[in-house]
Amino acid sequence: MPSSLADVLASLDLTRLDSRSFSGEQLPAPANHILGGHISAQALLAASLTAPDRAPHSVHTYFLRPGDARRPVQFDVVDLQEGRTFSARRVTARQDDQILLEAMSSFTALVPGAEAGGYQPTCPTVPAPESLPVVPPHLAESSEATAGQWASLRWFERRIVEEESAPPARSLIWWRPDGELPEHDAARTAALVAYLSAVTLTEPVYRARGRIGTSLQRDHSVWFHAPADLSDWLLYDQSSPSSTEALALGSGSMFNRDGTLVCTVRQELYFAPPRG
Repeated sequence: MPSSLADVLASLDLTRLDSRSFSGEQLPAPANHILGGHISAQALLAASLTAPDRAPHSVHTYFLRPGDARRPVQFDVVDLQEGRTFSARRVTARQDDQILLEAMSSFTALVPGAEAGGYQPTCPTVPAPESLPVVPPHLAESSEATAGQWASLRWFERRIVEEESAPPARSLIWWRPDGELPEHDAARTAALVAYLSAVTLTEPVYRARGRIGTSLQRDHSVWFHAPADLSDWLLYDQSSPSSTEALALGSGSMFNRDGTLVCTVRQELYFAPPRG
């Protein structure tokens, strides 16, 4: 059940139900569980539709239930703030009476002179993506896992720069959408970045813990620093700095090829114990 970039873009075209409610189709996934990165991206887009002319600043998502990917999800938006510089929204994703997700999003207007005194981490010096071998887009599509299990994540390309196994299991990858994108749209670009940032951040966690396992996304946060250039490759520097009991934290920074910091990401995974 592969999902191309065109499929993903189509699913991000939400249907407006009223001024603050939207509906979104889901992508196929094992056990029909909704993909966390995908529904989080849709929630960010729903919020953005109520904050026109403002760019995404951050999004903080809690995943509460897996949902049913065979059915659409309703996204209800509540206005929390409408200031001169920032707008804040809360999004609740539902199927029937079940709440699947709660997300808080912030949007900002451009402030003249805000770049003065700016700084960022140095982008790692790595080989160009064109010099690296082609690899599957996701670990679940590799020989280390069940082939085809997550074929719905075939909407992007990636190249692996470096991977470590010992904690924090640092991983450096290049990635880009696998296909042509429509004219630049700040909200849609941020949604694709947020989606991808959740997908591959599971991999350093699995390596640091020493195995591929069944995990659940508990929460996911993204801070946007600059627009992503999705016409070219982006570098994603990932690691898993902490794991306690059944929880593990993933951390990442994403850069445009020119070295500009695009976003900072945090994600926590929950490894449920086997049921007796």
